Amino acid sequence: MRIEIAEEARCEAEKLHKVIDETFTNIPKPLITQRVARALDDEWNVSVERSKELAKDDPETDWREVSKEKTEAFQEYFTFSNASGIRFYLPAYMTHYLSEFPGYGYDAVYWTCVRKADFEQLTESELKVIEDFLALCNKYEQW
Repeated sequence: MRIEIAEEARCEAEKLHKVIDETFTNIPKPLITQRVARALDDEWNVSVERSKELAKDDPETDWREVSKEKTEAFQEYFTFSNASGIRFYLPAYMTHYLSEFPGYGYDAVYWTCVRKADFEQLTESELKVIEDFLALCNKYEQW
């Protein structure tokens, strides 16, 4: 990718990052946290007690507190999540993706946005941000 185009992509990504931050507000922490989702993948049946135990290791109460390292380490999250989990974690994954845009190596968030599964709790403005995210990715990334 030419340097000028890459710089243009980064500028657009930075603008979208600000919109994500402004749009996804006051979202409650879900019951299926990242570690609970991993346990659903690994253990299949996870009791309520086990879920509570695992969730203690995911102390974030706001999606902005979710580190980039955690989004990279839990790329399978969306496969084992639900609507409230998607609403909580999706903005964190999108902003981390955009932080190294274009060419970020982890694309689970892109494919989650393409599939649009369990999006029923998202507001119209949140859905618009997701469409903008996909448009930006499709403009500058090779799928």
